[in-house]
Parts: sequence; C-alpha cells; structure tokens
Amino acid sequence: MPSVLIAGASRGIGLGLATAYAEDGWEVHATTRTPDKPGDLGKIGGDITIHRLEVRDADDIAALSQAFEGRGLDVMIHSAGVLRGVSRDEMMSINADAPFDVVGAMLPALERGEMRKLAILTSQMGARHGGGMPSADYGASKCLLNDRFREIEPEWRARGITSVVFHPGWVATDMGGRSAPVSVNESVSGMRRVIGEMDDSDAGKFLTWKGSEHPW
Repeated sequence: MPSVLIAGASRGIGLGLATAYAEDGWEVHATTRTPDKPGDLGKIGGDITIHRLEVRDADDIAALSQAFEGRGLDVMIHSAGVLRGVSRDEMMSINADAPFDVVGAMLPALERGEMRKLAILTSQMGARHGGGMPSADYGASKCLLNDRFREIEPEWRARGITSVVFHPGWVATDMGGRSAPVSVNESVSGMRRVIGEMDDSDAGKFLTWKGSEHPW
C-alpha cells in the first residue's frame, strides 16, 4: 500500500487528510503534539501510526526521521500551522521555519518512496501579488514560507521530489471559522485529487485546492 505522512493531523484539514487516506487503505503516518491524548485522530480506523511531533522540537523531528530509517515514504503533507494566539516571532517560527526543518529531515524517506510527492499548506494571505510582504503576522509568515519554498524547491526537484505549496481554501475549521465557505471534505478531496495527478511539470507551483495556479 502507498504511504503518506501528515504533519499536523490532530484537527482540521490535517485530521481530514488522515481520515481520507486511511479510509482509502493507505498506510497513514500522522503527527500530533499530544499522542497520549490523540482525540479524534485516535478514532480513525485502518493502518495508521501516530507520531509525536512538536514542529519546533529538534528531538521530535529527529525521532520522526529515525522512525522511517531504511523505509520509503510516498507522499508527505505538511499541514501544521498557527493563525493566532502566539507572538509574531513564534508564528514565524511555526509557519515559516519549522516546515523546512521537518521536510528536510524526511527527504531521505521521500527519496526512497515510489511517488516522491510533497505538499506544504500555505495560504492566499501570503501572496505578494507584486507588492510587498503582507502586514498581518499570519500573512507575513505564509509569505515568508512561500519565498523560502521557491528558493529551496529546485534542490528538492534535483533529488527527484515533486513538491508544491497549497492554498487549501478558506476552510470551516477551528482556525478558519465555522462560517467559512469551504468544508474540510471539499478541501481534502480537492487536494488529494491534485496530489494524485501531480507530475514533474507541477514541481514548484503554488496551487489552490481546486488545482489552479495561484499568483505569488
């Protein structure tokens, strides 16, 4: 069975992704900061393994990498992020720095996989649209994420990995608000379809959950 790692799977979009892949028979690896209290993540059936991961913790990242030592990973989706409730520095660390630390540690496993596909969740709020960096903390953190992705993605491509960043939509989650127009199922289904259809020509793109290209 194909394998997928979802970083940040305890709730919202990440939980939806873990559920959908597990229901389709994938080997699912899902991370949470509290594996001893997994909540809804612990209720998912199928072939699922829960890993501890605080995305800023070097020991957690190393342990996650070691869990895949000698093993391949087909798809990785980095969904972990924060919208509010932390300082600007913390938001930058979680949203803009941590994804590259986690992905960097998992690159060997992705190289050993057959599909070699990687997706990082960003936001349309991080788009510059030809202007400067967004002023709001969240938008600025996602803008920095996008900038760093464009800088490093050619290195990942050279290693045979097809990677994209996704705007998942304005999704009805605790983060997005329950009145948001896109359901978790819609966002997850769209991104899964796009990931399934991705090929080398998509490497380095900023995509929406519907599969269209989003301006940087």
